[in-house]
Amino acid sequence: MFSILVLLFTVIPAIEIYLLFSIGGQIGGINTLIVVITTGIVGAALAKSQGLSILHKIQTDLNKGSIPTDQFTHGLLVFGGGLLLLTPGFLTDILGLSMVFPGTRHVIAGFLKHWFAKGIASGSVHFSSSFGQNTRRESPQQGPRRVDENTFEADFENIE
Repeated sequence: MFSILVLLFTVIPAIEIYLLFSIGGQIGGINTLIVVITTGIVGAALAKSQGLSILHKIQTDLNKGSIPTDQFTHGLLVFGGGLLLLTPGFLTDILGLSMVFPGTRHVIAGFLKHWFAKGIASGSVHFSSSFGQNTRRESPQQGPRRVDENTFEADFENIE
């Protein structure tokens, strides 16, 4: 975790500064500023339109009675891409655009699904939730558990 934080807060900004100076030396300071501002504006507009499209797809899936897991993944990618596009710099703009454009976003989403599936299968990725202090983990042999006065929690197995 520490190495990821070092990467995010030192290495990436250092690369961004290097790229800004290098590209600024080639195309000029004003042109560099125009490119950075333009990508921020275009990226925000693209993130908004893609986000609204994903929101519509989520509503459609929910109305059909299905869980929109793919759309949630795409929504998080568009949100993250929008944040990266608002961050000044060329590297973050490239990453942000790749997360916002539908074609590359589908590739990234597929990679993330594969990575999470592999992590869950190996046991290195765990998901858990606790809704209040009454929620507790018990072994499946103990039967249904009362979470609160209106909710029972139970494990089940589909036997065919």
